[in-house]
Amino acid sequence: MHLNLNSTEESDIKEECLDGIKAKTGLVRVNDSNRGSLTIRLVLTLECLKLQKQEIVDNQQSSSSSSEDTIDNYQPSPNYYLRYVTVVRKNGSLGISVKGGQENNLPILISRIPDGGAAYHTKRLFVGDAIIKVNDQLITNVCHDAALHILRNSGNHVTLLVKHYKAAAPFLLGSKGNNNKNNNNNGESDTEDGQWVDYLIIPLMMGYVTRYVQGTDKLRRNGFEVHGINGSNSTIIHCDNVKSLSEWVKLISENIANLAEIQIKLYNLNFGINEKIEYMGWVNEGVLNNNHPWQSYCARFMIIRGRDVLLFDTPPMSITEWLDCDVVYKLYESMLRLVKDTENVDQRQNCFLLQTSNGVSRYFSMETKQGLLDVQCAWHRSICTSMTHIKSRTFYVLFGNNQQPSNLILDWDNGFTLYDNWNNSNVWTYKFSELRGSSDDHISRLKLHFNDNGRIETKELVCQDLQSLLFCVHAFLTAKVVSVDPSYLNAEGIQLL
Repeated sequence: MHLNLNSTEESDIKEECLDGIKAKTGLVRVNDSNRGSLTIRLVLTLECLKLQKQEIVDNQQSSSSSSEDTIDNYQPSPNYYLRYVTVVRKNGSLGISVKGGQENNLPILISRIPDGGAAYHTKRLFVGDAIIKVNDQLITNVCHDAALHILRNSGNHVTLLVKHYKAAAPFLLGSKGNNNKNNNNNGESDTEDGQWVDYLIIPLMMGYVTRYVQGTDKLRRNGFEVHGINGSNSTIIHCDNVKSLSEWVKLISENIANLAEIQIKLYNLNFGINEKIEYMGWVNEGVLNNNHPWQSYCARFMIIRGRDVLLFDTPPMSITEWLDCDVVYKLYESMLRLVKDTENVDQRQNCFLLQTSNGVSRYFSMETKQGLLDVQCAWHRSICTSMTHIKSRTFYVLFGNNQQPSNLILDWDNGFTLYDNWNNSNVWTYKFSELRGSSDDHISRLKLHFNDNGRIETKELVCQDLQSLLFCVHAFLTAKVVSVDPSYLNAEGIQLL
């Protein structure tokens, strides 16, 4: 969308939102079709998520004669300190020698890496590396013999989680051949160094992060994906534990939300007070699949703006795309209802219903609880703005035993007024605050219960547009509550009708 902004306005808005931007760097795993599980580095920045691979640079100096071992020959770059390395056995051997164990109050340390062996060819293992996990099995508190047993029975493709201990390298290099229990006792190790290089950059503006298997309600235990507006996809990113996973998802989600807030504020500089955007982001819609029990999910881009809620398959990038939106609902003819955990139709969490007066009901799920509350608060803010601007809505109704043609007027200042079309006069008037409840037959008949000087008065109406009337009443009541008590925006909401 093209904006009429000067650089100062844009800079001020961005600076205002920068405090919420998070940064993080860390090692994770992705699945590579050629190399299996691959350790990569994630770099979270202001506007993007970078996926980096390690580019190996050979720093070994060739010599016609063998050189003596030195500490430098076994020192990795700082980026190697904690990482996953997959080793494919060669002639049944991993190609490493180890020392340490619980009986010596030491971790299981790699003491030798024979030249030409399996570990040597990974170019990513070093003398001084402590083995933390073997195929996700923790070995930090096992004895030396138990560690050897686990290593020898770990299969042909072995994934090691290792951490480098620089201080251990001199001890290990100075004691080669002394009482080692080895997987392989021959050879020397070579030196490799490396640097991290970007291989995929995903823009976070109008992107989204998800832990769910695409199109399903199945939650990945330790994995997530990030999707960018340009079609880029991180594939499945695996974390070592739930804490790390939660932190990555939380920080990426917060950056996406903050970028959306910046974009909304920039857009709103061009819109009037009654046209402003309150929410812009991705939701997941449950879609019935050939009338089979629920269901598959599709990502939708939702915008709550002015009096409307709009749903797109992809984010609109121009005025034309905004105007050509196929799915638009009026807020005051719709209702957003949070779905209780006990009402969820499947394993998806943080769900809500968008119900419309024409009978359409759409079921959505958000990735996080905070995302769900953000949508609800944006809905209520837009309702409040819309109803204070609309001021009044009129519905044709039949009143009383003689089915007297009347107009039920909903007015911001006066509340409910029944106007007799035959006699051209008001029959009764009640404030919104005097409504104590309602009931209906879900077709056309409505009963409104008002507090009239301490006693309950029930007014019966017939309205052919009953659902629109109910949703409009709910919109006025919501707006009234918000105007009196803004803290309502942070609550779970109320269902009055």
